[in-house]
Amino acid sequence: MKLILLFSVLIASTELIAEEYFKMNFKNEELVKVIEQYSKNTGQKFIMDSSIRGKVNIMIPSNVSKTDAFDYLSMALSLNGYAISQQGDVMVIKSARNIQRDLIEVSTEVPTIRPERMYTWVYNVKNISAANIGRDIRTLNSKDGEIVFNANSNQIIFTDWVTNINRVAKLMKEIDIVNPPDVAKIVESYKKEIETRKASN
Repeated sequence: MKLILLFSVLIASTELIAEEYFKMNFKNEELVKVIEQYSKNTGQKFIMDSSIRGKVNIMIPSNVSKTDAFDYLSMALSLNGYAISQQGDVMVIKSARNIQRDLIEVSTEVPTIRPERMYTWVYNVKNISAANIGRDIRTLNSKDGEIVFNANSNQIIFTDWVTNINRVAKLMKEIDIVNPPDVAKIVESYKKEIETRKASN
């Protein structure tokens, strides 16, 4: 029993040692070169739109795991208006707007907040009218996102970065209730909070 336990511990330790860690420290570097370096470090395959350009700063002095490195890469791309879509074992990188049209995830589930990516969240409104709150919440999307209201099915379709969709999902919990409070005031308060966070960062 002790030998089996020891053998299991040794296997677990070996797996931890084998986990990939590498640098993600770039100063004013071309996006394409950052993608190339990540691909070289991880073996990940990429197909990139020929229009991809721009520079980025990723200041991570210590080595990072493969998972964290991908999070940093996806955030760097989003800052430049590009998004990643996984197609089998290949990552496709295109402008966020183009990803929306043909390579986007669609679900009624709120997405995980990492990695940063474009996503379509179909929200089934339960207690209020989607059409009635449309005027108040249509400005909540980012510059790359959009909101569509379906009055017939009482649905709101949010297409945006997952970080923003998660913020909107929290807001919907506050306003999609029986006898909701002043929606316009809640939305305005939400927008001010987001602006304050952006300014502090």
